[in-house]
Amino acid sequence: MVKASDELVEIRAAAARFLRVLDDLDWEPFRASWASEPTVFFPFGDTPDRVTGQAAVEARWRRFFDEARARRPGPPYLNLKPLDIRTERYGDVGLVTFTLELTVGGLQLPLQRRTLLFIREQDVWKLAHMHASGASQP
Repeated sequence: MVKASDELVEIRAAAARFLRVLDDLDWEPFRASWASEPTVFFPFGDTPDRVTGQAAVEARWRRFFDEARARRPGPPYLNLKPLDIRTERYGDVGLVTFTLELTVGGLQLPLQRRTLLFIREQDVWKLAHMHASGASQP
């Protein structure tokens, strides 16, 4: 039996992997981080609404990856700096929240908020939902 503290470590590791492959815009491991039916509230671009389903989420992220790669010659592309990371577990759900310092194309964006919701699929923590929004205060 896996202890609750071990589960928190696994959830934190899944979140760290996700952020690393996002920062590097490494498509295949990024894609593998997601659950089979994800949803995302994107903070950028022309899609402020919830994007639902694997095909739609991947298409939107692909466009973001292409745009971000065009602004910088190599990884890390986004220079992600997560702050105040909090990890919680509720049964088979893991919740990771944090604020984020984010640089895109050399431009420092206002502080961002992120919520990552992980679920267990085939005994692996996968990202089922991401909510991204700007924060007016740190």
